[in-house]
Amino acid sequence: MIRFKNVSLRLGNKQLLRQFNLTIAQGEKVVIAAPSGSGKSSLLKLLLGFLEPDTGQINFNRLPVKPENMREIRSQLAYLSQGIDFPNGKVEAVFHEIFQYTANKQLPYSRDLLLQKARELKLGDDILQKNTANISGGERQRLGWALLMLLDRPVLLLDEPTSALDEPMKRYFVDYIAQCDKTVICCSHDPEWQTEPIRLIKNLNR
Repeated sequence: MIRFKNVSLRLGNKQLLRQFNLTIAQGEKVVIAAPSGSGKSSLLKLLLGFLEPDTGQINFNRLPVKPENMREIRSQLAYLSQGIDFPNGKVEAVFHEIFQYTANKQLPYSRDLLLQKARELKLGDDILQKNTANISGGERQRLGWALLMLLDRPVLLLDEPTSALDEPMKRYFVDYIAQCDKTVICCSHDPEWQTEPIRLIKNLNR
């Protein structure tokens, strides 16, 4: 489903990836726990088309990750960045706006669905009326997860997705990922992610 073939990437004076190869099957869960600064986040950005490799090829469902294919590819990806940045406004209004985008309009969404997801993630009912500028890091990260779940894309790209959460919530999301039918690439140093049936990669240039 996803293939990095002989991919090299240099940013500034630093060689992040050198002849990197990785194949990820549909439904597989991969956790990248390589050291900081080794190119974990850049790997996700390459797949999203935010960066281009110096050499090598990246394929998604046999489509080359190239500008002309990015609209189709991104429609199947959900990306949770390390410092998720919601637009300013009340949470309920921000989520409503996101689901008015052309790519999301066909998805089932309602205030009740958002409230149900918020309760599952131990967010109080008042979270919908909070301004995104005033929520905590943990609330922001859980809302990012709520958005990810509501978008229901087949491939999840996660960049340090539990760094601001307490241990029970970390365990909740690790269990969710382990049991879901989605393809997942997760960059994280949290030890909770280093469990079966998740495939663990500790070195990107071995």
